[in-house]
Amino acid sequence: MKKATLTKKLTAVFLVAALLVTSLVCGIINAYAMTVTITDSMLGIEIAKTTSGYDDNIWYVYTPSQSGIYTLYGLSSNVLATEAYLLEKIEDENGKKYYNQLAYSNSNPDYSQYDGAAKRQFCLKYHLEKDKTYYYAAGWNNPEQTGRSLAVKFINESYDTAKIVSITPSCSAELSWYTDGSWEKDSQGESYYLYSISKIIQNMALTVQFDDGTVISSNPGDSTVQGYPITYTHNQQEVHWYNSQNELYTANTLRISVLDMTVDYEVVINQSAMFTVSGKVVDDYDSTALSGAQLYIGSNLVATSSDDGTFSFAYPPGTYVLTIKGANILERNLSLTVDTYDLSKNDHRDTPFGVVTIDYVNDGIINGRDYAYIKRKLSSSELDKAKKKFTRYINFTSDDYK
Repeated sequence: MKKATLTKKLTAVFLVAALLVTSLVCGIINAYAMTVTITDSMLGIEIAKTTSGYDDNIWYVYTPSQSGIYTLYGLSSNVLATEAYLLEKIEDENGKKYYNQLAYSNSNPDYSQYDGAAKRQFCLKYHLEKDKTYYYAAGWNNPEQTGRSLAVKFINESYDTAKIVSITPSCSAELSWYTDGSWEKDSQGESYYLYSISKIIQNMALTVQFDDGTVISSNPGDSTVQGYPITYTHNQQEVHWYNSQNELYTANTLRISVLDMTVDYEVVINQSAMFTVSGKVVDDYDSTALSGAQLYIGSNLVATSSDDGTFSFAYPPGTYVLTIKGANILERNLSLTVDTYDLSKNDHRDTPFGVVTIDYVNDGIINGRDYAYIKRKLSSSELDKAKKKFTRYINFTSDDYK
């Protein structure tokens, strides 16, 4: 069913592109296709017309006098399967007019609630706005059917005087800790992980119920609930999201709004796939342990080396760029793989990360400015070793790291 729907959506793209792009094409439609202008007096009345050519659609044009939910559906008198598209005519900034597909239907399971409908017929339900003109194109699912009578009904489900009483979200997706998003700075200048909600939206479906009993629903990833726009908001910059087991967790709230009704959806952050990474940072000059070296993945500070130069942190599997920074340290970038199978590969203490520690002016190169600094600033007990370091690393940059 989902594959068929996707195929028909793609077919509709070609239909719109090939047949409906220019106003000239609009003239062709009027000349060769049956067009029915629907008035309010025709709501709930069977409309039967005969297709006239190969792969022909009958066009129904309607401008509602009241905003609300309307449905066009095929009747059971049609033995073969039918399909229908709902389109709107829009104009771009250059004055070019074209048709934009709003919805598509074939063999819709909603048929069971409508008088005279059958399971192999389309059932196209959508919210229409007052005084805006809409275009339905309906025909046979088999393009070879020509010269057959197509019977449909067009009804009003509910006017906008009805109020939404509930929104029920459903989503099969979860987010992964430190994976589905990026590191950002909050208003206080602190690093935090901003989770992308696109993965949730792409898998989110809504069921909306009105006080008059009308119920409508969306497919996963739809931007509207059958014509009603869906709005998603969050406040991650102020209230950061965490796994529910984290001590900093409060609530991962995604706010969903349709018209004036809002519901909060709790986004799950999956932290099950975390692996411990251990290592040691040393001075490249003589392999002495370095304390206070800061290790980053992206903009996230994941660890700071202790007095013996060692560090440890937990991270999800994958390959990352690990950056080592700190006082006098010439910044070094390394490729770090967090392994899920051979955990011993995540322990780097026996193969320490060496860094050059004579970039006193923090300009990314060891040169005369650093020598001038050590001559002016270092004590006599420190100066001799610093001069030897300088001699080894003069003109050394971060690109020279192995």
